[in-house]
Amino acid sequence: MNIGLALKGAAMGVAEAIPGVSGGTIAFITGIYQELLETIKGITPATLRLILTDRKAFWQAINGKFLLWLLLGMGAGLVTGILVISHLLENHQILLWGFFFGLVIASAAYLAKDVKWSLISIIGAVIGGVFAYFITNLAPSAGSENPLYLFLSGCLAISALMLPGVSGSFVLLLLGLYDQIINGLKAIITDQDFSQLMPIGIFAAGAFVGLFSFARMLSYLFKKYPNNTMATMIGVLIGSLGKLWPWKKITSVYNKVTGETSALEAVKLPDNETFKILSETNLLPQQFATYDDPRTLVACFCLFAGIAVVYMLSKVAKQG
Repeated sequence: MNIGLALKGAAMGVAEAIPGVSGGTIAFITGIYQELLETIKGITPATLRLILTDRKAFWQAINGKFLLWLLLGMGAGLVTGILVISHLLENHQILLWGFFFGLVIASAAYLAKDVKWSLISIIGAVIGGVFAYFITNLAPSAGSENPLYLFLSGCLAISALMLPGVSGSFVLLLLGLYDQIINGLKAIITDQDFSQLMPIGIFAAGAFVGLFSFARMLSYLFKKYPNNTMATMIGVLIGSLGKLWPWKKITSVYNKVTGETSALEAVKLPDNETFKILSETNLLPQQFATYDDPRTLVACFCLFAGIAVVYMLSKVAKQG
């Protein structure tokens, strides 16, 4: 049994259920990121054919023990994220974002100590930061139930999972599919509503294709340009911090019923079932206080808790 690996997978699964938090970040700070890339890269049609002729060779070729425990953990973490973290997002959003803000700050600092900084690596970090800031500030779309759109969205979302700092869930939010995918999975898990299997299956097929193609590209970059690639990843992490800032004001919303977009000045949605956030602006705690209790001390405690978690995960990673 490899409980440590399963726990790392669980942390990745929980992270991927939350818009703005990347499972790739968790893989990075727990020391399994490059092994994950190499494992995915090693799964090819040739290795899959081995299951018919030599199962032991097949198991070794796909790094089976690593993959099994990681996927078991990710599955459990994803279910936990869907059922529990969604509740925290609705009821304790400031504290949750505070925790993940600290998590990402500490992750960037932890990764930066291993980079040999040069002009090229600094430029890479700046480009990564600008890219992440731009992506995380795009307005979400209304989405679509078209099978091709679901398939391509799966490709994009899973690619984001492999990129530290860019959340697969947030990509779904940008594409207008977060509610549809999360609610579809909830319906299957809690209500045994198997009518959702078709759209979820199409999305999963896209994710499968995207996973292998993007993993190969990242694996190549880490082998050919390891230092500059790592610096760019750190920039992506830093650029995503704006999305995780705990104190936000909603400035525009999308009405799921009427299809209309309207301006709004509030820190909470009037109705989660009817409205979806299109744009927000970050506030200082004292500015937020004019709308609601900023819970500054507790949020800061959660931020430092996130930093502490990264420290503990890095210790676990060093111990294997």
